[in-house]
Amino acid sequence: MPDFLQRRRLARILDRSADRLADVQKPEKGWIATMRLALGMSAEQVARRKGVSRNAVYQAERSEIDGAVSLKQMEKIAQAMGGKFVYAIVPDAPIEQLKHKQAMLRAHALAKLEPEFANWSKDEQQDWLDDAAAQQVHDMPSDFWDSNSLGL
Repeated sequence: MPDFLQRRRLARILDRSADRLADVQKPEKGWIATMRLALGMSAEQVARRKGVSRNAVYQAERSEIDGAVSLKQMEKIAQAMGGKFVYAIVPDAPIEQLKHKQAMLRAHALAKLEPEFANWSKDEQQDWLDDAAAQQVHDMPSDFWDSNSLGL
């Protein structure tokens, strides 16, 4: 498991990537067909450059739409068309927000184990939840992301 500083560096990388790629939408026809058509290349021309049949190019285009194309295949076809294939997983929100959300879920589960929690004022409850969540993020217990830990 990476240490705190390494996790922060990795989080910054992902957050910056998410910012840069926020507006990227997969084209309706998929990346392969869109690139091929934008270049004015036929499937047969791509196939010759890749060393496969025209049907293999069409099949790759269909497989991409279906989500079944391999990363290696995308890379080779991109190269055949003079491009490069970029693969990324980017977070839906900043990493710290994702961790905080999970920590709050855990804090709420922990609150159910606190006998007097329901009798506290709303401010005391919120302070306790905030502190418990902060402690969860700080400690990062090994079961932090387990959905079934603490009855989540």
